[in-house]
Amino acid sequence: MDYTAAIVNPPRQIHLIRHAEAAQRWTEASDPALSDAGAAQARVLADAWREVPPLAVRSSPLRRARETAAPLAAHWQREIVVDEAFREVPGPADFAARPAWLEHLMVAHWRELDGAVITWRDRLWQALQALPEGTVVFTHFMVINAVISLLEGHERLVVFEPDYCSATVLASEAGAIRLITKGESRVTRVLL
Repeated sequence: MDYTAAIVNPPRQIHLIRHAEAAQRWTEASDPALSDAGAAQARVLADAWREVPPLAVRSSPLRRARETAAPLAAHWQREIVVDEAFREVPGPADFAARPAWLEHLMVAHWRELDGAVITWRDRLWQALQALPEGTVVFTHFMVINAVISLLEGHERLVVFEPDYCSATVLASEAGAIRLITKGESRVTRVLL
C-alpha cells in the first residue's frame, strides 16, 4: 500500500486515516486491539509519514484507532487528542444482533436509518467542520463513509471501502469542507 500518496500539502489539509487491522471483528468485540498485522501496518504508516512536518493528531476513543495513531504521534512528539465525534457508528450492544444490523447499514439509505445514526452523523460533521487545518484523524470505516457521502451528496451511508491505514484527504477553506482525494480502497474485514 502507498501510504504517502495522499501527502500533498499536509499543513493545509485534514487527513482521515482508517485504523489498521483489528485483532477481532466488530461483531466479536466492542473494542479490540490491533492484530499483529495491524500493529505492523501502523508502524509502516508512521515510517511513510516520517518526513511530513508534525500535524495535530486526533483519534477515535476506540483502541484500534488509538493504537494506529500511536507510532506516528510518538515520532512527531504529539499528544493524541481523543475525540468522541470520530468514534465508529453506534450499533447494537448485543453481538448476536450486530451482523444483521451491519448488513442493513451497508446498503441502507440515510432516510432508513434510526435517530442514533443520524445524531452520530450530525455530531461527526460538526466536529469535522471545527477541525483546524493540518490535522490527522485516526478513525473508522463508517466515519469516512459518512463524510464522503455527505460531501458527494449520496443517499446511502456506505459509498466507499477504505483500506486499513488509507488516508482520505480533505480541505477546509472559508468554513467549507472539500474532498481532495479518497484513500485507497480494498475490501477488508467489515462483514467478513
